[in-house]
Amino acid sequence: MARQMGMTGRIGNVVHYKMGDKFYTRSLPRKYKQTKGTKAKSSEFGMASTIAMLIRQNLEEVIFDSTDRKMQTLLVGEIYTWLQNARQEPASNENQPKLNRFFFSGSPGISSRWRVDYEVSKPASGQIQIAIPSFIPKVAFKSPAGASAIICKIASVVIDIENKRELGSAKNEISYALDQNRVPLQKIIQDLLTPAGSLLVTAMCLEYIVNRYQRAVPTKDKLFKPSQIIYSVYN
Repeated sequence: MARQMGMTGRIGNVVHYKMGDKFYTRSLPRKYKQTKGTKAKSSEFGMASTIAMLIRQNLEEVIFDSTDRKMQTLLVGEIYTWLQNARQEPASNENQPKLNRFFFSGSPGISSRWRVDYEVSKPASGQIQIAIPSFIPKVAFKSPAGASAIICKIASVVIDIENKRELGSAKNEISYALDQNRVPLQKIIQDLLTPAGSLLVTAMCLEYIVNRYQRAVPTKDKLFKPSQIIYSVYN
């Protein structure tokens, strides 16, 4: 903004005006026209933000801090990158999401705290199966001092990509006493329809229960609060 003498009005992209008893000059802001490419990227970013929000909302049970801004930004970025390759294309091996092992928390992953080879699969149409092999909790879990139990939480969501809406969700919770008693093989079935054009995301967390002042409470140690996506598929 510059001072000038006694002139008001607009010449080109320069505006002359009076404020009080003084005259000023300023340039109009430039207008930028979006190309088809920038419009498409803007649309995909908005879609990625909405899909990430739906994932966080439906998997909140397994996310220790769903308000973590850094985690939110990273999740949107992962989905945005995937959408550029997958959007408006039929599902194939070449355009599957790479969300497996996305950590919702900054702590180490599930595998560094639980030494079992669980598997997630789709044994039948409309079903998701999480198979957990037999194990001994005291041996399989790496635990913080004072831990007495572990709660394993599993949550899944199916999202309609183009319409940006949830199609279904499921949650399961298993408690393990931290002892030497062998746990038998477990197969958890979630009934979820996954129509064409949908994204399925399954996540897991481990919540360690510790004894504090004669009370059993969840640990606050972030190194023992693993939470991550363990399975994702574009249908």
